[in-house]
Amino acid sequence: MIKLAKTAGFCFGVDRAVNLVYELVEKGEKVCTLGPIIHNSQLVADLESKGVKIINDISECPDGYTVVIRTHGVEKTVIDCAGDSNVDYIDATCPFVSKIHRIVSEQQEGTVTLIAGDENHPEVMGIRSYCRGKSFVFKNDEELNFILKNNGLIDEKSLICVSQTTFSLKEWKKCEKILKKLYTNCKIYSTRSEEHTSELQPTDRRKRLPFPRKQTL
Repeated sequence: MIKLAKTAGFCFGVDRAVNLVYELVEKGEKVCTLGPIIHNSQLVADLESKGVKIINDISECPDGYTVVIRTHGVEKTVIDCAGDSNVDYIDATCPFVSKIHRIVSEQQEGTVTLIAGDENHPEVMGIRSYCRGKSFVFKNDEELNFILKNNGLIDEKSLICVSQTTFSLKEWKKCEKILKKLYTNCKIYSTRSEEHTSELQPTDRRKRLPFPRKQTL
């Protein structure tokens, strides 16, 4: 017998963003996404068949279209550019990713941020753009140890650590142990989405959270 897990399928943020695009199309709106809305060629092809375009830069948005910013989020300069332009856009960044943006951006100026994740992933690139000081990215305990030993962070009074939402729990626990042992002043934030979505009931997962939207007159 095959049992389907309750959380099978798209993650909370992706499911939310994909449903948004389909709803906009059904309402007759012209939509383009800033990069593929999801790494699923069949779903992307289905959206394209319904008229959804994929663009790589806000400036490429055709007249009359609304841009949907995908789940992993984008760099702060992209949001700033969209806000200053005449482009209509909806920010479908996953709420868990937006939470990380708020955490790092609300730190005092000069705070050093350690980020557990893939430095080339769009989510991590976005997080780094909101940091108030230097930021370092590591994908395992070895890289974390190297960063700590070679960047003079032992004397840093303002140091925090966050993680990419999809970062490995096993690796996170190992890295967390190192930080707690060597840096008692480091503020460690639990930002793995798995730790939060697992607490939600199925009905909670289906609730629609508001999307930040900017429309020109």
